[in-house]
Amino acid sequence: MSTTTSSDIKLRLLYFDCRGRVQAVRYMLEDIAYTNKNVDYKEDFEELVNMVQSWMKHKSDENISGPFHNLPVLHWNDTHTFGQTLTIGQFLARKFDLYGKLTSSIDDKDVLQGYIDGIVSCAYTDIISNVLSAIWSSIDLVDANVPMNRVAKTIPNNLKALNNLLKHSSTSFYYDQAEPTIADYFVFEAFTLARDYCQKILPDENDRQELVKLEQAMKERPGIANYFSKNLLFKRLTGAPKEKEYLAKLNETLK
Repeated sequence: MSTTTSSDIKLRLLYFDCRGRVQAVRYMLEDIAYTNKNVDYKEDFEELVNMVQSWMKHKSDENISGPFHNLPVLHWNDTHTFGQTLTIGQFLARKFDLYGKLTSSIDDKDVLQGYIDGIVSCAYTDIISNVLSAIWSSIDLVDANVPMNRVAKTIPNNLKALNNLLKHSSTSFYYDQAEPTIADYFVFEAFTLARDYCQKILPDENDRQELVKLEQAMKERPGIANYFSKNLLFKRLTGAPKEKEYLAKLNETLK
């Protein structure tokens, strides 16, 4: 992993104090800052406990909320401001060579990027976003007649598909890569977020073994290992007001 320039780079991420939609990008930034000593990375937070008082005021300030008046926002060298999780992740991947290296089986960089972006899209759109929606909507996973329940039920199938794709790789990472790409960061978060939300939505043990190996490989990376050793991972998954009560009830119901 290397930058496209040797000059100093200042990165500032702004998001709420929860995992939410940006956790995969956090993992990327931790790895980037650890590997590239010219990168000065810090994160500032909008505190959920003060959301009514502070965020409603900050939302209208594009210096804080970015072009879409929403979070996450990434400030690059106090010059450029980017919004939206996938845009931030893909921008960082291009800047820091996180779209992988060509291999004997994939010798076209556009094809490789297309494959990797497909993994990212599945992890973010079909798993991470659906888990967050399930929590916000307090989906009843027991009652099969609840329409939103069907959304949650797609998650194990998508995780199984990601597991099967990873099984074809000769390394711990997608598409025979020796180092993780943006795809691995997003799948790492998709798998662990789904498990932390509700173990019952994971695919069968035989259909998640490669994802478990990916998790182990990602947690061994120095930047991410340092992140976990400092206990920086937020226990709160979303900003949903009733998240704690909902998760406790879900856990009790599905015992």
